[in-house]
Amino acid sequence: MLFLSYWELKETFTPRDVAKLAAELMEKKLWPVEGVKILGWYITCDVPHWGITLEEAETVEQVMKGALVWENAKPGLFKMLKVSPAMTAEDAIPLVMEL
Repeated sequence: MLFLSYWELKETFTPRDVAKLAAELMEKKLWPVEGVKILGWYITCDVPHWGITLEEAETVEQVMKGALVWENAKPGLFKMLKVSPAMTAEDAIPLVMEL
């Protein structure tokens, strides 16, 4: 199952802070969470910095655990975090046309 996360960092955090934290989490094997495949991880240069993460996971719990790993490692990192199941355009178009 695909999940799309939209996130905004608090103004006090920079892309460098996120990259450093990501490296630490990966070194400790805390992220990505077991069973989750990161298909895309993008950050903007806008201030406040925001980005998206596209993940493939078996369960919602795995995705939730991944978000919590970040928040527990750096409390207050996110100004906003939205997570939703997602579909590829190839899968969504026939469904939309059918309805």
